[in-house]
Amino acid sequence: MTALAAQILDRVRISPAKALNLLAGEIAMACNASQHLDDTLGQLLDLISPEERLRIMPDLHRIDMLNQHLTALANFARDLGLQASEEEAVDLTSALSHITLGDVVKRIQGAATGEDMGPFHEDDGDLDLF
Repeated sequence: MTALAAQILDRVRISPAKALNLLAGEIAMACNASQHLDDTLGQLLDLISPEERLRIMPDLHRIDMLNQHLTALANFARDLGLQASEEEAVDLTSALSHITLGDVVKRIQGAATGEDMGPFHEDDGDLDLF
């Protein structure tokens, strides 16, 4: 599945600084979702036996490491954005075509162009299995 269903504009050009800032924001959103998962799984620990807790603790630690990794990447991208040029422009069109989540494409494209990309629709390329 591709993000083409999200209707990428013919050409989306923005400064490298803005592109990196948008990337940092998306990574931060992923980190928030991962943190929510970590919190939910932590609550479930109270419902299982001590033996089972010990068995799954390494997996919970991996989620914590993922949160830290995403936070580090967001901070890295944000800092690069502060250092990057506002004068030049990069073309996001090709990069957007590789994103398989339509709502992510709409957020980035809307922030890049300043246009309202409209509400998210189920046929925008996302697949939710639950």
